[in-house]
Amino acid sequence: MTQMTQEEIVANTKTVLQGLEALRLEHVSLMTGLREARHDTEKSDIVQKNIDSIELGLGEAQVMLALVSHLQNVEAEKQKLRTQVRRLCQENAWLRDELANTQQKLQASEQTVAQLEEEKKHLEFINSIRKYDENQ
Repeated sequence: MTQMTQEEIVANTKTVLQGLEALRLEHVSLMTGLREARHDTEKSDIVQKNIDSIELGLGEAQVMLALVSHLQNVEAEKQKLRTQVRRLCQENAWLRDELANTQQKLQASEQTVAQLEEEKKHLEFINSIRKYDENQ
């Protein structure tokens, strides 16, 4: 037994839908003729049951087509979201790299500032010693 693809199911459903609509129109026409003739209520009841069954089939086929359309939209949205997630993951990785680089630069700058402050204190100390020596 071969499995039908979604496209084949949709195409077959549309074909069945067209056939059911033609059949419904034939039955409605037949029912109109029976009503005008005003006889054989048994035939009218059978034809009406057939019309009801055909309309049920039409409704079910339309629901199937609407469901397929909805599922296609959901699948497209899912693919779009997957693409967006991949893009966001790449952007997140890039931002993490940038953060790591910036943190390294900050640490290097803080070390430089600490060294310069120590040198400044040392130079101030030496300067104060010179002044002290000059005063003596």
